[in-house]
Amino acid sequence: MTEQLLNISHQPFDYQYLKGLLSGYRYPRNKISTLLGRGEIISLKSGLYVLSERYGRELVPGIVANLLYGPSYVSLDHALASYGLIPELAFQVTSVTTGRKKIFETAVGTFSYQHLKPAYYSLGYQLRQSGDSSYLTATPEKALCDKLYLAPRLEDAAALEAYLFEDLRIDPGRLRELDRKLISRLAALAGKRNLKLFKELTR
Repeated sequence: MTEQLLNISHQPFDYQYLKGLLSGYRYPRNKISTLLGRGEIISLKSGLYVLSERYGRELVPGIVANLLYGPSYVSLDHALASYGLIPELAFQVTSVTTGRKKIFETAVGTFSYQHLKPAYYSLGYQLRQSGDSSYLTATPEKALCDKLYLAPRLEDAAALEAYLFEDLRIDPGRLRELDRKLISRLAALAGKRNLKLFKELTR
């Protein structure tokens, strides 16, 4: 192991941080290339790295997702699963952004990003703490609304219920726990039929 890497307390870390950590070397850039070649550090994208598993440091997918591409917050299936709203585990880390759709296939997993219009995007996410770090994630209401925002157009209440309770397999009782005022505000901002139907369902 490289001694300087043992001092890294947060992940991911960027090129400037790593270069400063290796400032005792005559050519830090060359040392970084060596570390990559040995597999001691892993590149997620240009200028963003994590330690290899041999260093035994925790890697929080939500933090990686926020740093890979922004502005963004974790939402959709990954957030819904984390809140127990859908029964399936989400192996892909799903996020939303005001930028273009993106997907990153990395050594630590797949990270995907879907586009939302800025006015709607700006409401309904929060900071989730993980140790000494934090990342942005949707509230339960926003994660479900984001899923409906991006879903194909649903024609009526029956189609909405089939999508929620049969396709997503959400427990109907969980909907009563959601913030109806927030859902109403999100439906107004989205201007999408799916969210208008959802607002009526949760009224």
